[in-house]
Amino acid sequence: MSIAPLNASLLPRVQPPQEQKTYTVQHGDTIGGIASKQGVSTQDLIAKNPQISNPDALYPGDVLNIPEKQPKAAQPGKGSVTVNDDQSASAPGVPQGGATTEKTSKTNTHTGVDTDGKVSVGGKQTDTTKTTNLDGSESSSSSSRSLDASVDPSKGTFSVSAGTGFTESVKTSKGYGISFGVNTNATVVSGLNTKNGVTTFTSSGDVSVSLQGGASGGHVGLSAGHTSGIKSSFEVSMPEQAAKSTAPRTVSPFSPDSMPTGTVVKMDGSSYSTNEFKATFKHLATQTKVTDESGVSLLVEKTDTNKVRVTAGPKEAINAYNGVGIDFEVASIMLGRNDKLETAHLKTAEFDLSTPEGKAAYNDFLANGNMPENNGTGISSVKTIEKLDFSSQSRLDLKLGPVNLGLEGAKNTGNTVITRFPDGTAQGTVTLQYSGNVPMTVTQKFDASGKEVASERRYSYTVKVDENSAQLLNVAQTGDLNKATSGPVKAGQTVTLTYTSSEMKTLLDQTAKAGERNPDLRALATTLGGQAASVEDFAISLARNLNGDDYNTCYRLFNISDGFDVGDKQYAKLPGQLTIG
Repeated sequence: MSIAPLNASLLPRVQPPQEQKTYTVQHGDTIGGIASKQGVSTQDLIAKNPQISNPDALYPGDVLNIPEKQPKAAQPGKGSVTVNDDQSASAPGVPQGGATTEKTSKTNTHTGVDTDGKVSVGGKQTDTTKTTNLDGSESSSSSSRSLDASVDPSKGTFSVSAGTGFTESVKTSKGYGISFGVNTNATVVSGLNTKNGVTTFTSSGDVSVSLQGGASGGHVGLSAGHTSGIKSSFEVSMPEQAAKSTAPRTVSPFSPDSMPTGTVVKMDGSSYSTNEFKATFKHLATQTKVTDESGVSLLVEKTDTNKVRVTAGPKEAINAYNGVGIDFEVASIMLGRNDKLETAHLKTAEFDLSTPEGKAAYNDFLANGNMPENNGTGISSVKTIEKLDFSSQSRLDLKLGPVNLGLEGAKNTGNTVITRFPDGTAQGTVTLQYSGNVPMTVTQKFDASGKEVASERRYSYTVKVDENSAQLLNVAQTGDLNKATSGPVKAGQTVTLTYTSSEMKTLLDQTAKAGERNPDLRALATTLGGQAASVEDFAISLARNLNGDDYNTCYRLFNISDGFDVGDKQYAKLPGQLTIG
């Protein structure tokens, strides 16, 4: 097949708007597999569905918008041409042993250049064999192969996606059936982009194999799926000026001389597996999906002409979805919770490559993966970093006929970072955020024996203020009503309130006093059993208590300040340090 030279007769006609095509995610589906089945690129499919926060975590019932296969209509002066070749062949079956077989082969290829200069090519071939027995039972099998590639000059990206797969199904004359299949897909995306004075080259890829099986009959259904694969990413960032003389694609952390000062190289590799289970009995449905991921992360920074900082170590992650609901033929409701946990154990050190010791230590890391345990000649800033991140969120999915509705509930997030130094001392930071409340950060320091240095503990809360909340915060932190508009906090600022342990104890006592007149404040200063809260419990309550968003947090502090003498409108100056960012 060839493409004739571009002329006016080849320009596509403007077609009337078409209804948005959608696809409902099935058990075992991957983003790459769906793209292959729909004949579109993985990159375009992700771009068309910004509501999907993590393309690697799709759930059955999710509805994806499918991008158009045809390129945009040509505009004057921007010629566009597309060639599509859709070939299919069908051969009637020859009766064998009382059975009839039918074989079908379908090939679809496409080549296109749209008005923005985006070039795409691809194709898919599907072979299907269907057998019908004299008793009315049917069985079918199919296999497919696909390849898609696209270049987007405006975004500086190139992507390739390839897949193969097969499915098998058996259906009896009474309608009971069982099916199973496998789909493999590989996707590679790379691109070059310059923004805010930094040029970044990225390359990422994944290969996945998914197995799914199911059986159904009457009101009983059962299906299970398993997906496994590997993911990798490589990213180089450098100052825009440096990128003019050094191509980011040529940079390698194994050759520090190839890295201009200011260059950062990040590499991640991981393997993952997903197990999925869904069952229905009459109208009761349950669903579980768990994804495990483990791998390594490497960050190399060229901090000076002869200095390189390395951060490296293993990481693990788990994603789990559990749901229960009801499932009818025309409607279904599923209420579930999605939990995510990530951990990383990282080591970091800076190597001075101008010294024999620093260069030898860096070469040892490259060759054997060994990171220094202590500072020394040519080696500095040695630390060990342990990270833990988690999130939990509820979700309600409702399907009524053609209508699909997903509602996200409250989301709780948190992370912990512990940094250990060669002398045995350590520093820990915990950040928590409950639902839409302001985030809380607790910072601690530990001596070489592992004992916390109590005087170094800090509690911090970060709020974004508008005109009203800025006035409330000014009164609370100065104790002066006249400084409501002239105080240190102004509308539109982000403010961090930081308390030492002793200052948090003072705030607790002030809250307990104000709570004598305000039941909501009394609840903050006491436990569920009515006992006085500890400093730690009170600090967490400030972050976890309902209606703890930016405005209500400022209003709560204002009420604590106001609670000492309501009649005379005297305000107490609250403790804590303000940092305005």
